[in-house]
Amino acid sequence: MNMMFPKPTKQKKRKKHKKSIMQPKGDRRCYLCMLLDGDFSYKPCLHEHHVMFGNDHAFAEAEGLKVNLCLRHHLEGPEAVHNNHKNAEILMVKAQEAFERTHSRKEWAQNGRRDYLGTKEN
Repeated sequence: MNMMFPKPTKQKKRKKHKKSIMQPKGDRRCYLCMLLDGDFSYKPCLHEHHVMFGNDHAFAEAEGLKVNLCLRHHLEGPEAVHNNHKNAEILMVKAQEAFERTHSRKEWAQNGRRDYLGTKEN
């Protein structure tokens, strides 16, 4: 048994992450601060937030449905999207609007995604 050389391993292919279709690349502002508070100032600490969750998280990544959020709007406190259903739903509406700029309502509804914009067809 020859154990002098380790078995060659294949490197995993890295998935390419699509850039956000909701916010320009490199934008150092919080999406919800701008939308809800009219605060367009640059933030020192931002988190990338995938707007869809659960089974739709991969869909959000593949379609670029993500925004930058400050700590207050992402994780900490009552306004954080992980604590506040209303703010999370605002982002879902904006995500569907962004998606439907280049896709149909039918494509959005695939896999049972909720229609946040109502029942009218595009």
